[in-house]
Amino acid sequence: MTDYEALYADHDSMADHWWWRPGWHVGTRFYSWHITQDDQPEVRDLLHNYRDAIDTISTLDPVPDRWLHMTLQGVGHVSDVDPATLDSVTTAVADRLGHLAPVATTYQRVHISGEALILPPSDPEPFTDIRRAIRQGITDALGECPEADVGFRAHVSAAYSNASADAAPIRKVLDRAQPLTPVQATYTHVALIRMHRDHRMYEWDTIRSVPLG
Repeated sequence: MTDYEALYADHDSMADHWWWRPGWHVGTRFYSWHITQDDQPEVRDLLHNYRDAIDTISTLDPVPDRWLHMTLQGVGHVSDVDPATLDSVTTAVADRLGHLAPVATTYQRVHISGEALILPPSDPEPFTDIRRAIRQGITDALGECPEADVGFRAHVSAAYSNASADAAPIRKVLDRAQPLTPVQATYTHVALIRMHRDHRMYEWDTIRSVPLG
């Protein structure tokens, strides 16, 4: 049983998110499965409110509307995945996702992780199920799945930290901006994207949108 209270517990401090992970540099392109937020007006409005609140905090890079997302599962670097392999993965994942129903959830409180401000769904379990189905589809196609199957924490990223900072004053600002009632979202599809982070933000092209159910 996942201890979500501990998983989403606020950190006491924040660190720079934009250090280059192994295999990443300017020009790197990567295939990944995300849930984008372009069709979720209530989520966007909620994050507008938080974004306005943290506008003067220089150590945070708020995520613009078009780049709001929930990361689910990576596939691999574009240079390592040929078109035929990507087609096989996409077909297998689509088959798995076709057995899952759309997901309705709510959002309210932004939490402070070590390198980002994150907005968790009220019930993370359905998103864990989606990720599990994606991993099963990738394994169907490739015989294995990259990335660990543990530590997944469903969330929409609200902002990224660009420097070391004390979390306490950030928490005060977030608490003042928190709405009294949660907002709703219903997800009907998952996106396969080709992403990069050349400009200190995750940006992408959508390769395919796959429906749930």
